[in-house]
Amino acid sequence: MAFDALTLSVLRQEFEETLTGGKITKIYQPEKDEIVLFVFNRQTYKLLISANANVNRIHLTEMPTDNPKVAPSFCMLLRKHITNAVITGVNQMPYERVLEFCLSVSDELGYKKEMKLIFELTGKTSNIILTDGNYTVLDSVKHLPQDINASRIIMAGAKYTFFAPQNKIQPFDLPRVREYLSTCNAPLRKTLPEVLLGVSQTTVNEILVGMDENDHGIVNHALVADRLAMYKANLQHKKPNVVLRGGTPVEVCPFDYASQKGEKLFFDTLNKAHDNYFYLLDKSQRFADKAKSVSTVVKNALSRTEKKLAAQRQTLLEAADRDKYKQYGDLILSNLWNIDNPDSLTCVNYYDGSTVTVPLDRQLTPQQNAQAYYRKYRKLKSSYEHNTKLVEENALLLNYLTTIKENLRFCTDAEDLQQIRDELSTLGLIREKTNSKKKIETPVKPLKYNICGYTVYVGKNNVQNNYVTFRLARGEDIWLHTQKIHSSHVVIVTQDGDIPDKVIQAAAEICAYYSQAKAGSKIPVDYTARRNVKKPNKAPLGFVVYDVYKTILVDPDRHINELN
Repeated sequence: MAFDALTLSVLRQEFEETLTGGKITKIYQPEKDEIVLFVFNRQTYKLLISANANVNRIHLTEMPTDNPKVAPSFCMLLRKHITNAVITGVNQMPYERVLEFCLSVSDELGYKKEMKLIFELTGKTSNIILTDGNYTVLDSVKHLPQDINASRIIMAGAKYTFFAPQNKIQPFDLPRVREYLSTCNAPLRKTLPEVLLGVSQTTVNEILVGMDENDHGIVNHALVADRLAMYKANLQHKKPNVVLRGGTPVEVCPFDYASQKGEKLFFDTLNKAHDNYFYLLDKSQRFADKAKSVSTVVKNALSRTEKKLAAQRQTLLEAADRDKYKQYGDLILSNLWNIDNPDSLTCVNYYDGSTVTVPLDRQLTPQQNAQAYYRKYRKLKSSYEHNTKLVEENALLLNYLTTIKENLRFCTDAEDLQQIRDELSTLGLIREKTNSKKKIETPVKPLKYNICGYTVYVGKNNVQNNYVTFRLARGEDIWLHTQKIHSSHVVIVTQDGDIPDKVIQAAAEICAYYSQAKAGSKIPVDYTARRNVKKPNKAPLGFVVYDVYKTILVDPDRHINELN
């Protein structure tokens, strides 16, 4: 994620506009390396500061936060020194990922004093440090190993110093940038992150978007300098967003990056974008853990069903020539007088007029040989009839399990997952814990879109598909499904008059997105009036048939901005 010094500068500006003059009323420490400050400034804001090595971050949050019953020592120190402190300013070390919150505090006698809360957003060494007005360290959330000869020592009583200036070029010092580029003869995508101060690789990719990987500064120094100036201007015209790929958040951008492809959720502030990003990321990770066990059950059930189906089909092939054994029995009994070889009988097959040799077991009489062939015939006939039914049942089960496997890709919350668990429980693949209390039915909540004023429902699993098609939809509503492949059931709620083509196309694109062909293009999607869709007797959930329909070719598109 592009959490570099330039992105942090946008957050700093938002903090200054929102929090300056605000009073810190509460302090929580939900994790050992994370604190939450409640700041009242005409309304209450929650500022989350995390020095976690993997997800170090700072932003305002609207998500619930825990308050442990026993506060850690650093939290108690903060409560002692900065509860009721007023935030007087928010500073950033120039082009570094370091923020300083200037605080004004009243002591026991009512005298004002200054304090500093400093956050170093530096990956594994991220830290939250409290100092007095003279930058004497009181404590930090992390006690990192200290080298006595180091220029920066973070420990109680030591003097806090900011990072030493790096021998790099400030990204918006355009004369120096042009001077460097005029002599640069190396690929810019590799060199710029090392040469420009406070700039990440993601930012460089945006600055150089559309340029060749091996473009050099000698040729393009004027263009790159212009791109830097344009990037600075774009930072002021905010359009912060979260980039998603496959429903998973992958990036937060301070404005609409042309280099970032995927679905984009736009927000009023970069703080809200970061809050949403980390909420979705945490939700995605937690949900993935819960879905893994269900996915394993479906995977194993598919594997078992495929193996059984293969064995049953092989049995059918072996029983395909069962009538031959009945003919052998008949030929033996009709040629008892002609058997002179204890190992075989050669005679005319009166079924087709050919000459046939029937193997015999010399330890059995001719009559016993005939009865043995009749028994084998009856056994194969019974096996064929039995396995024919099993093949039909398991082929249907395999198709049904495949739909469940596809549905798992589109689960977005615990309720969706529980509905799939209920399906698997009905099939006997999952044993749910019994409870003496009456089971609470999981609410069915299909996706709901608003496309040009038309309501569109999308089922994300077989339960929701059945609900959308046969409970929500009326006879005159438009029903959509991809042609000959698994997909969600999609319904457009009709209004007075014909539905515009662009609404049908958008609904078809959504249907193609929630299908087995999500990664393809030019996907055929059938659409028809709901009254033409039927569910055969004893068919599994989500299985329907229809004969009257039209087809449209579309590319998959989630249309996330129309999602309610």
